[in-house]
Amino acid sequence: MPTLRSLYCSAAFLLSAILLFGFNAVGQQAQVSSNSPSPVHPTAEQDHRIALTFDDLPVHGPLPQGLTREDIANSIIHALKSADAPPIYGFVNATWLKSDPSTAQVLQLWRNAGFPLGNHTFSHMDPNTNSLEAFEKNILDDEPTLKKFMDGQDWHWLRFPYLHEGETPEKHHAIMDFLKLHNYRVAQITLSFGDYNYNEPYARCLAKNDQPAIEQLKQSYLDGANEQLTDGPKLANLIYGRDIKHIMLLHIGGFETVMLPKLLELLRQRGWNLITLPDATSDPVYASDPELPTYGGTFLQQVMNARHITPPPPTGGSKLNLDAICR
Repeated sequence: MPTLRSLYCSAAFLLSAILLFGFNAVGQQAQVSSNSPSPVHPTAEQDHRIALTFDDLPVHGPLPQGLTREDIANSIIHALKSADAPPIYGFVNATWLKSDPSTAQVLQLWRNAGFPLGNHTFSHMDPNTNSLEAFEKNILDDEPTLKKFMDGQDWHWLRFPYLHEGETPEKHHAIMDFLKLHNYRVAQITLSFGDYNYNEPYARCLAKNDQPAIEQLKQSYLDGANEQLTDGPKLANLIYGRDIKHIMLLHIGGFETVMLPKLLELLRQRGWNLITLPDATSDPVYASDPELPTYGGTFLQQVMNARHITPPPPTGGSKLNLDAICR
């Protein structure tokens, strides 16, 4: 029969073994965690929603060396499909089909992918520098192309060129009345980092085969996108006390063939889920029309101006001089 001393020693040994195993397990877990990549599925705190939209179909910016307009469209479509993106709106300036009918193939590729088209005016007309009548006609002139390629599906979305919505309240309200009469919804945006500014520098740098400069462009692009993904929710919380469903402005340009897969990966890593434009605009915030002396900028900028909210300093530091690079 075991003695009291032997029972005590056995219990002490067992307790030591349990404690030792526990500490080792914790240490191994910490080591695995430190070496593991970021989780694919975001936490609740990381869960943001965003609709990507592309302006200036079928032509935007210079053609980089070795690419066609169809190559650019196919590359963008492939990247979106690979990321399991929902239907992504492309906004059309149909004037290009008049000057170069072959560019219609870009619109056909977009539609073949199951992606919808919307109105960006016929010739990318600025409503702030043209008459109300001219701007309204420019919207209507875009419609035959949209009707043809959308084949009975709804194309009644307008993306304002230059994000300008009228230089006076009277003109703005007249435009909005016109859009309502013609069953249009406005495709606002909340996130923009000037992706269009990279297409010309990229074409220049590619022509010179300046790879270090191209790497600078890549990093600058991602820095700008990252800043918007930080600042957008920050501004939304400042205005509404919560995050909202966001809409990002992109363009069908040559540099997007390089950067869109990287942007989509950045969105995934930061926990942004891709949604459709109609889903994004179902957020009640988009039902409001800010009262402003002049209209322009992102939707969040307009609301802050209307409410006299001072925006916080933007994230990020010095910017790359895109105009000077590869000159």
